[in-house]
Amino acid sequence: PAVVVAEPVSAPGGAVRVNVAAPSNTRITLSDVAGTIDSARVADLGAGFIVPLSVDSLFVHVNQQQLAVARPAELTPRPVLVVGDAGWEAKFVASALEERGWRVLTRFAVAPGVDVRGREPAQIDTAHLSAIVAIDSSVVALGAAVQRFVEQGGGLVLGGDAANARNVSPLAAGTVGPRVRRNVAANDTIGLGTTGYYPVASVKDDAVAIDRRASGVTVAARRVRAGRVLQVGYDDSWRWRMAGAPGSEAAHRDWWSRVVSSVAFAPGTIAREPKTSDAPLASLFGRLGPPRPAPVPSRGNVDPRILLALILLLLLVEWTSRRLRGLR
Repeated sequence: PAVVVAEPVSAPGGAVRVNVAAPSNTRITLSDVAGTIDSARVADLGAGFIVPLSVDSLFVHVNQQQLAVARPAELTPRPVLVVGDAGWEAKFVASALEERGWRVLTRFAVAPGVDVRGREPAQIDTAHLSAIVAIDSSVVALGAAVQRFVEQGGGLVLGGDAANARNVSPLAAGTVGPRVRRNVAANDTIGLGTTGYYPVASVKDDAVAIDRRASGVTVAARRVRAGRVLQVGYDDSWRWRMAGAPGSEAAHRDWWSRVVSSVAFAPGTIAREPKTSDAPLASLFGRLGPPRPAPVPSRGNVDPRILLALILLLLLVEWTSRRLRGLR
């Protein structure tokens, strides 16, 4: 029998990820009450769909079997902090995420010890941020706060040579290899990685390679306590956006949104981790505010209107009693 699971995607727009486990070579059709959404044939153990919009429940048809699953509640991710040297890559990564609907905060280094900050969060924790995107090794300026943030459940994207920074290297999926450059003619269409990248060398045992090229792994992921870390070797993705084929701007925007969405923290997602079933204290403070003493109920205070009504009632009883005694 097939198994279907639907979970919200931590990204603006409220998409749903539907994963279906079914035997190989099985035809899967995904639909809602409005009609068919998508279909696929299982090549291995299952198939996955991203549904940006649906009406009511979702239905999965696997051969003659029909499974229904309720659309999960939407997640509202918190802002994303983009950290890096002031340059084209940092600028266009932040722009791509903003264009996709993410709330973006920035911290760009313009000189040693000098940063330009746009709406920087009060604290680096899951009550204020969903993810940190480190464009390069300048993330070292954030210190140990990055590791605490990831251990709370926050997401971290390490781009280019960012994994070389001493405060995030223990979190990285692997080491940073020598930069690979490719020769691209001036009249060629630039795509992702065609201008070079930093391969993820010596991928750690608990990490997973996501994307490979001839020269090595370009994207690898790792879980650190309750958080997720994605190491991306590409450091010139802005060229793909600016000098790529028609539609490359939208492709660049969607790719970066998927990268951040794959690691982003959103309220409720932390509950899936058995070792961290309790919500982070910072998240609780963010929703409810600091603790306050419970109000002490007052004792002995009676509404004056009740006292007045009681006095009038007693006077009426006394007057009636006197009148009745006079009639005997």
